[in-house]
Amino acid sequence: MVETVTVDVVQGTLRGKETTSSITGKTFYSFLGVPFAKPPIGPLRFKDAQPPEPWTGVRDAMKDGPMCAQFLLMEKVLGGSEDCLYLNVFTPQLPKSDAASPLLPVVFLIHGGGFVCGSGESDFHGPDFLVGEGLVVVSPNYRVGALGFLSVDGPACPGNMGLKDQVAALRWTQQNVAKFGGDPNNVTIMGGSAGAASVHYHLLSPMSKGLFHRAAANSGAVLNPWALTPEPRYMAFRLGEALGCKTEDPDELVEYLRTVDHMDLLKAVTKDILPDSEKERIFPFIFTPTLEVEVKGVERFLPAPPLQLLEEGRFNAVPTITGVATEEAIGYLPFLDLSNPETLAKIDRLFDKIVLPELRLPENCNPDKVISKVRHLYFKDKPLNKETFPGLLTLLSDVHFTTGANITVKKLAQHAKAPVYQYLFALDGKLSSKTAFKIDYPGASHEDDYFYILVLKFMDPVVPPDSPEAITRARLLKMYSDFARTGNPTPEVTDLVPVIWKPHTASNPCYLNIDEELSLKTNLFGDRLAFWEEIYKSENN
Repeated sequence: MVETVTVDVVQGTLRGKETTSSITGKTFYSFLGVPFAKPPIGPLRFKDAQPPEPWTGVRDAMKDGPMCAQFLLMEKVLGGSEDCLYLNVFTPQLPKSDAASPLLPVVFLIHGGGFVCGSGESDFHGPDFLVGEGLVVVSPNYRVGALGFLSVDGPACPGNMGLKDQVAALRWTQQNVAKFGGDPNNVTIMGGSAGAASVHYHLLSPMSKGLFHRAAANSGAVLNPWALTPEPRYMAFRLGEALGCKTEDPDELVEYLRTVDHMDLLKAVTKDILPDSEKERIFPFIFTPTLEVEVKGVERFLPAPPLQLLEEGRFNAVPTITGVATEEAIGYLPFLDLSNPETLAKIDRLFDKIVLPELRLPENCNPDKVISKVRHLYFKDKPLNKETFPGLLTLLSDVHFTTGANITVKKLAQHAKAPVYQYLFALDGKLSSKTAFKIDYPGASHEDDYFYILVLKFMDPVVPPDSPEAITRARLLKMYSDFARTGNPTPEVTDLVPVIWKPHTASNPCYLNIDEELSLKTNLFGDRLAFWEEIYKSENN
């Protein structure tokens, strides 16, 4: 029989359940499918999240709410619901009415998925290890794809609804997390992939100021090319055309799109709506965050380009962790047939059309010179084939992940407002996503460190207690829990964590190399990332 517990939040009473983890053996309490905003349906489609309605009586919080409507990459089908703005709360202790309990650090976990898929479901973000470290975990859904990020670059739909959903969930957390034993004055936002880019966006957003106190971004960054849509208005109108609405009026377009069945709307989001210059991209992310125009009476999440905000020091300065894996683009292999000789021949033949849109080069760059330098650095001027395929993966890793993450770290550290801790996850272990997808390729893959600290339904988390994987898990959990408590991932040297992780600074650009052993190194990926830094700051290439 399931033991139930109740908690009174601002909106009403919730009934959750007591759970004993089969993995850690520790007991915790879970509250699933908790509404943090009104359902964004009907007239609220494409609108900012509205505060949740209160309820009377006791609301069951025993199962996950539906994920947001999306194309499920692994299953290759449409799924989810528009009524999806729910979150989960997991806590190792509930406050006692007869005694004052110390409030625990809170981890606000933002899921990844390229801003086009993913969810905060308990199966995908199993909290067993984090809760076992004495942390309260909050895991929200947010709208993705066109439903979360369509923008007409004007008042009819300024965009970034998905990021504002996250803000709404953070505000709900501030209101209610103390009722679950969590400290609203000690919230760490944490995310992987698009969740990591989201973490950086919250650093930059005036809407998020004061809602969190530390930040950790894994395998993603706000300066990655997939994290910002350059032509949102064009794509919004192209989507309308694909669905039978040919108009130049943004109000008419948005009103029409509100009447379309959400599944039909998702089906219409294909490469065909991209600008011609973008259609050959290897992995286009369609409908992601955008710049926002100022609209009277509407909160503005992103007031300027991310790089500009970073360079000007206009960000919420909190202790921050940012890192990547050694070979991020391995994460593409389950979805793209990149190693196929025919695919490689096509990429080689259409290299400019395929690669240039991924680079998002500054206007003052000479693209022909950049492409020539890229071919020399990654392929030694050889054609793309089986022999040079590793160079393609490294190029994609650098372009899509590591360069943006590295520049973000440098810009955050440049202003020295709060410590910034950089890392490289280098352990090529059995808990890698490669195991789940049966990929045989050397290197740590995209979000691999997440597979160590979370429980995912398609991955067996059990490893021998003396294995490198188990030791690495214990180290990661120790460093992240110390960071959540104090803002410092290594407040002291221990047998488990025998290294002091120093912040990255301009004079000491260090990072923690996380492999079978921990070591402090400098200048992540050396000449490769120096090459891209030079490209993006050069006045004439």
